[in-house]
Amino acid sequence: MTAPIDDTSTCSAECALAAQDGYQELHHECRQTKDIPLPHGAGLVLVRRCTCPCHTRIAGAS
Repeated sequence: MTAPIDDTSTCSAECALAAQDGYQELHHECRQTKDIPLPHGAGLVLVRRCTCPCHTRIAGAS
């Protein structure tokens, strides 16, 4: 079982919902594992990576 996430504002939609009881399996559905830069954006980020701590556990488990 995963620990509850207090601040889900920087998490993906999947990981934010997975913080709720009964939805923990949705952590495996998250695909926001890296920043996606804005093309020709001079370093601006279009989509930020999910900051949920579950990603280190999922990556280590594979």
